[in-house]
Amino acid sequence: MTIKTALRALFDWMPVIFGIWFVAPVIAAFIVLSGVDLPFDRAPIELGLALGLGWGIIAKVTGRWI
Repeated sequence: MTIKTALRALFDWMPVIFGIWFVAPVIAAFIVLSGVDLPFDRAPIELGLALGLGWGIIAKVTGRWI
């Protein structure tokens, strides 16, 4: 595997990685700051990870974020 192939594989999954590493904490912080209590005693990061991962997968499949 060459560096070019490895970087291409990494960048193909970049929307999912961005969704998990950036979007999820931002969503969790927004939930905490808004004071919303989540059902079933869930942590805000759990909802943030679910939404960030889902949004990242949709962005990867469709090729766009919106």
